[in-house]
Amino acid sequence: MRKAAFGALALALLAASAGLNLLATSAVRAETRMFSYDPISPDAKRLTGAGVTILFNQGMLGAGRPIKVLATGVPAEARLIGGRQSDLGPGGLGAMQGVDADAMLFEVDTKAAQGKIYTRAFCPGSTRLWLSFSTIVIRRDLRIQAFGDDPKAAKEGPAKARLCGTLDFSYRGEWRLPKNRAPDPMVDWTDSPQHPDTSN
Repeated sequence: MRKAAFGALALALLAASAGLNLLATSAVRAETRMFSYDPISPDAKRLTGAGVTILFNQGMLGAGRPIKVLATGVPAEARLIGGRQSDLGPGGLGAMQGVDADAMLFEVDTKAAQGKIYTRAFCPGSTRLWLSFSTIVIRRDLRIQAFGDDPKAAKEGPAKARLCGTLDFSYRGEWRLPKNRAPDPMVDWTDSPQHPDTSN
């Protein structure tokens, strides 16, 4: 009886160890990548000019998780933090018309980099800015939707965000990320053929 118990315990420990090793391997294999996009829609052209570049973490499974939104033509960036659907109002994205309800939602950190500038530009009159992202995959176009709070309406009742713009972009290419410096578009640009689109 004791041998069986010790055997079961040993198997459990081995399984736990294998699970931890798998998690560690996945974390190591996750990589930071940067895609650039050209503006298509009127909102994208008006608000971004030359387009945007998205810095994101790419794990082993699923879509990329954006970290920063950078203006491609000028040195301006918005750092992203986790966005909560409840902050947009009752029902979140699903309760709003003309919105991609299944998109990834993030909030722009107004205390970092040019977060306040992005907020004023994308949603004039708002003090908070949320951005939703379609799936970030190589050689696939991107949609970003911008949402802002309405400080005046918040004083009268439950807070509800408003859609400020729908920004559609075409995929342009990928930056090669050198160590310890910003990428140089003259030498670091790559279309990364080693990263095929495996999402389909």
